Amino acid sequence: MSDEAVSLVAEESIKRSSDFLRGELLEDLGTDAPNMSGPSEHLLKFHGIYAQDNRDVRRDRTLAKEPLEYIFMIRVAIPGGRLSSAQWLALDGISEELADGTIRLTTRQAVQFHGVLKFSLQTLSSRLHEHAMTSFAACGDVVRNTVMCSSLVSDDAHTHVTQLADHIATTFKPATQAHWEVFVNGERAATIGPDVEHEFYGDTYLPRKFKIAIAHPDENCVDVLAQDLGLIPSTHPELGLGYNVVIGGGLGRSYAQPDTFARLATALTFVTLEELDDVIRAVLTTYRDLGDRTNRRRARMKYVAADLGVDAFYAEIEQRYGQTLRPALPVELGDAHDHLGWRTLSDGRGEVGILVGAGRVRDTTPGLGLRSALRELATARNLAFLITPQQDIVVSGVEPADRAWVDDVLSRHSVPGAHELASVERSALACPALPTCGQALAEAERRLPSLVDGLQGALNERGLGKRRLQLRMTGCPNGCARPAVAEVGVVGRTKNSYDLYLGGGPRGDRLALLHQEKLKLEEIPPVLEPLLDRWRDEGRENEAFGDFYVRVLAP
Repeated sequence: MSDEAVSLVAEESIKRSSDFLRGELLEDLGTDAPNMSGPSEHLLKFHGIYAQDNRDVRRDRTLAKEPLEYIFMIRVAIPGGRLSSAQWLALDGISEELADGTIRLTTRQAVQFHGVLKFSLQTLSSRLHEHAMTSFAACGDVVRNTVMCSSLVSDDAHTHVTQLADHIATTFKPATQAHWEVFVNGERAATIGPDVEHEFYGDTYLPRKFKIAIAHPDENCVDVLAQDLGLIPSTHPELGLGYNVVIGGGLGRSYAQPDTFARLATALTFVTLEELDDVIRAVLTTYRDLGDRTNRRRARMKYVAADLGVDAFYAEIEQRYGQTLRPALPVELGDAHDHLGWRTLSDGRGEVGILVGAGRVRDTTPGLGLRSALRELATARNLAFLITPQQDIVVSGVEPADRAWVDDVLSRHSVPGAHELASVERSALACPALPTCGQALAEAERRLPSLVDGLQGALNERGLGKRRLQLRMTGCPNGCARPAVAEVGVVGRTKNSYDLYLGGGPRGDRLALLHQEKLKLEEIPPVLEPLLDRWRDEGRENEAFGDFYVRVLAP
């Protein structure tokens, strides 16, 4: 075996020998054990499934010499975040019957089910398939769920980009039939054709995940510069409608490896719709061949761009594209919109954005709360349910005569309207973290409400209660809630401490700076209070906190 092969991470061997993502999954699913073998746990990710255990009881079970409480998270890829009423009802039923009774919305417009048992995975996958949904490629070393501003999805004024997320999902999803065989059909095919995977994946797929986002031309709710590849609708003076392509973004870091870092994407080119697929293929093959397969912590495409240098990186892509890449148009991003509250669509119908605290759709008491309200809406009308990149949900396609009825349903279930929300609450994001995520170093979702209350109280005391303050919180530096571009980013460092990042931009065009390390959660509002005093006293009119911090306070 060559030195190069020896140096590859174990996951590369698992992928290569997996028979295109089949491995021993069927055999492992058929055993009585509540968990899966190590190689199968890695392959599960390509099928949208993470093996986990309940970390709240891990220590007690270990001390008692009992097996861990093994559970699984399954992520449903929803291109552009759009669901029909029937699909939403199917997800609601799955959450009750096969998961923990909640529906978790992610910043990538996916749906996650937590607390799923191994013996329910195939049943759950089959239920998804019956309603034209899948978890396949929602995770793993492939092109992940493509996110898109919900305003592009719902409004006929943007028909030229409305279907693009679905197109990308179809074009760049792995071609292997492994998911159908293992999780839906439950039986391996008798024969397998020789050409079972796309050339841009090969038999070892990508070095790690690859994320694509489509921004609104006027605002940046998707954080397009935080993506491996971002598309910004633009109009070329000669070529007409098309897209500015930005590449090489990513926010995750590792405390154990100092040469990992967050990076914003940089502009690559302007393309027409007809050129787009070939440019994406050129980017993917560049990443496939040059990405680091010896260190998964540095395997993301942003490190290829940083290590090669932008010019050499672009030259590689251009060579694979086969023709000269034209320059990108100037990019100016607008402030991210939260999409909460009512708005009227171009066809006269309406939609209402509803806050979902930390993305967790649940009832406060049995039969009363957000989950029951959404079920009532979906049962009574044929509507669209749009998951936003801010972990919230938009109920779209509401006829003018039904608007009062929708408001009444939400009111009866004590779902607050946009006018009732405090400023910090409107934009606060958090990842699930403990007790389910194996990467979490600290709490996030479960502690977000107390942090929101603390920061809102500090604002109110200073007469700043109406001012926007963008807060994002994660249990580790992987950055699933995108704290690295937030005005206030709180990142788990140890079980009881967090690093505080400040100064990200409301437009998602600037990385936040490390302000203070290893703070206890209750220490964060007091640390921010003198900074808020200065924002109030020295800030320019309507100046965002992040902009003020960088202009005046940053070291």
